[in-house]
Amino acid sequence: MNSLNKILIVDDDDVSRFLITRVVRSVAQANQIQTAGNGEEALLLLNQGCSSNNCPELILLDINMPIMNGLEFLQELQNSPIVTCALKIAVLTTSNNPLDYLLAHEYPIIAFLEKPLTEDMFKTVLAA
Repeated sequence: MNSLNKILIVDDDDVSRFLITRVVRSVAQANQIQTAGNGEEALLLLNQGCSSNNCPELILLDINMPIMNGLEFLQELQNSPIVTCALKIAVLTTSNNPLDYLLAHEYPIIAFLEKPLTEDMFKTVLAA
């Protein structure tokens, strides 16, 4: 079983966050799983955690969210001091828009996955 210190799940849907958390726990041992409902909340969590050397090792990021969507989050992250942290980011979305795929790949993501997250998909992310 894989072990991670901290994972951040960024998704505006409560059910999606719950299901993603279940898959994560079934595949990997995570000491801490944090959640955020949008990109703005995620940036606040990252600013707090990374300033105390407690950055997540993996971020699972939805694209379609209110307030700050996943693509806006990726853009803000590039303009932030947090970008120097070794963050692995996997986009996990219901979007099948080819433009979302292309725009997401302008940033250093390790995967672009379509929901729902499965154990096999998550194992692939962990191996990246």
